[in-house]
Amino acid sequence: MISKRQARQSTPTTRRLIRSLTMFAAALSAITMGSTLTGCGKNDSKSEDAEVRVLHLAPESGSLSIRIEDEETQWQSGVAFKATTGYKNIANGTKRVRVSASSGVIVDTSIGFTGQKKQTMIIYGGSSSLGLANLQNDISASSSGKSKLRLINFSVGLGSYDLYMTSNNEDYRTVEPKVRSTSGTTYEVDTGSYAIKLTSPGTKDVLFELPARSFDDRKYYNLALYNEGSGELPNAFWVQQDSDTAPEFITSTVTRIRAANGQSAVTNLNINIGGARVFTNIPFGGISSFARATSGTRNVSFIDSTNGNTVASIDDAFEGGRDYSVFLAPNAVAFRTLDRVFPPGSGKSRVRLVNATTIADLGLSLSFSPITSSVLARTASNYVEVAAGDGTPATITQGAASTPVVNLSGTDLSSGRTYSFVVGGLPGNITLTVRQDN
Repeated sequence: MISKRQARQSTPTTRRLIRSLTMFAAALSAITMGSTLTGCGKNDSKSEDAEVRVLHLAPESGSLSIRIEDEETQWQSGVAFKATTGYKNIANGTKRVRVSASSGVIVDTSIGFTGQKKQTMIIYGGSSSLGLANLQNDISASSSGKSKLRLINFSVGLGSYDLYMTSNNEDYRTVEPKVRSTSGTTYEVDTGSYAIKLTSPGTKDVLFELPARSFDDRKYYNLALYNEGSGELPNAFWVQQDSDTAPEFITSTVTRIRAANGQSAVTNLNINIGGARVFTNIPFGGISSFARATSGTRNVSFIDSTNGNTVASIDDAFEGGRDYSVFLAPNAVAFRTLDRVFPPGSGKSRVRLVNATTIADLGLSLSFSPITSSVLARTASNYVEVAAGDGTPATITQGAASTPVVNLSGTDLSSGRTYSFVVGGLPGNITLTVRQDN
């Protein structure tokens, strides 16, 4: 460093050079200090914040709002079913998350959020089987020429699957599955184009399929399963890791249909779906099991097995990944219901009443307590949770006076199961059938 005495003894040219160097050093010092302070702020913010969006996959919950920690204002509000919000920041770490519907708080739990990563908070399940999960961009890297698929299961109560990934020249029916009996896995494949099928474990019975799409070099993909109420069939969403695009919803090509005979004049009933015979000889009051069918608009014909006459038919859209029941009611009128077979809460059963009669105002009582309000003819009530138990008395009542119409002295309602109480026939010839939905 040059002293003041040395500066006075120097030439004018030297003194001008000294002043320039001194000013440059001061400016450089100020810039360095400023950039250091600014850099610390950015690093702190980046290390603490996670970027989070919300995906609502709980079909029985209506519009949802989310609160983080004990903040007075909602972090997200008015999120509709199958809607994806934009990203918002949440500080890194484990946070209390409360999800609210019109009925109040329906989920209150803690979730960990990872700083410097984008992630999707997923709300899924039925009214008593709600789940909350955080899908992060954390699929590990693959080697060159490889790609990865992560299969994730948010489909409550639906169990495991066999996973097939087939190229253009492969038929899944002639090859072994890539992964057997899984409810979630990450699988590495060579780059290329693959179709995906999920089947019941140990069978070739398709539960879900995804047409062929490209798996690119060192790209990572999520296929996340969820259910809209089917007791067996999932739908899914697809999202590429590190992509900001909204998840792509994929509807299954498979639906499930069952049939019931509520017309006493038809002793035995046959059912054709899309022109093919599916059920035979369903007696009055009988309900079939579920059968799988290709989704889409289908004609369902109700045929008297005694004389082969078609007594009724319906043409309707049967969506993939859903369960439906079709009913023949008195006066040769057919109708259908959408069945939601979500698991009930612990120690509970889920029940509903289906009115396949001409009586306009039927209700269901269990253990002599009303369970449903009046159900119109050829409609069904919502599902209601009740206490599980063997030998539960069941009564079908009519009108505001709750006049008994038909009763069962004892019905076994198992914990964790869903049931339909189906009333068929005409006044004076009423039948009550209880069938487990799942």
